[in-house]
Amino acid sequence: LHIRASRRGGHNDGCAPRQPLPRHRNTKVTIRVAFGRLDVFYGRRLVCRNRNYRNPTVPRKRVKVYVADPWYHRAPARVGQVVYRRLGRSVRRVRRRWGGKMMVRRTTPLRRNKYVGAVRAAKSYQVSFNIKPWGTAHGWRNVLHFTTGGNYGRYGWRMPAVWFFSRTTRLHIRSSRRGSHNDGCDPRPHLPKHRNTKVTIRVAYGRMDVFFNRRLVCRNRNYRHPTVPRKRVKVYVADPWHHPAPARVGWVSYRRLR
Repeated sequence: LHIRASRRGGHNDGCAPRQPLPRHRNTKVTIRVAFGRLDVFYGRRLVCRNRNYRNPTVPRKRVKVYVADPWYHRAPARVGQVVYRRLGRSVRRVRRRWGGKMMVRRTTPLRRNKYVGAVRAAKSYQVSFNIKPWGTAHGWRNVLHFTTGGNYGRYGWRMPAVWFFSRTTRLHIRSSRRGSHNDGCDPRPHLPKHRNTKVTIRVAYGRMDVFFNRRLVCRNRNYRHPTVPRKRVKVYVADPWHHPAPARVGWVSYRRLR
């Protein structure tokens, strides 16, 4: 794809993803101009970014839409579900209503029994953090742990909790729900060593979804009734019950989605 969008200083700037679209398969393409950037996604995967869009063009006249236009031959493709969405007001409304809490900002090596604060639990929530592993170690190695009290055996003691599998950088993610205090999701891809990965754990819409850099890597559809404790949830990075994972972690945040 060759994507152009007008901005101040460049009437023909844009983004051209390197990945070609697969033939005979549907691909959802999203073009987002917001926060000073033009981002292009295939599905949920970011494939192109241009950071020069602090001042995109905003004409006063109504904008006509062609699929395809009258000046070029049309592409050999089928297109549907074309949507244009204004993001300015909706983004601000979401931030006021739901917000989020940043637990850790600086990226630092994990340390055992490091308490960083507490949050109020929500039925739908999102936990995200940046992680940069530098090695592996024997046994369960903790990354972070949200709990109302202990380590294991009761509802609310993993809300969520994250470990490395023994001698790997593969994540083991657990979060309490009705019927299982230790259910979760274990992504198959291993985290790359010596590289930052943004991990997002989202419990919403009856699912637990795990993303690595916006790419969905694991899904569990058994979360119609996640545990919502009345007590505040303590946050450890890493917890007092396990050795810490050999990694640096930062930008740990908890966001209530409802």
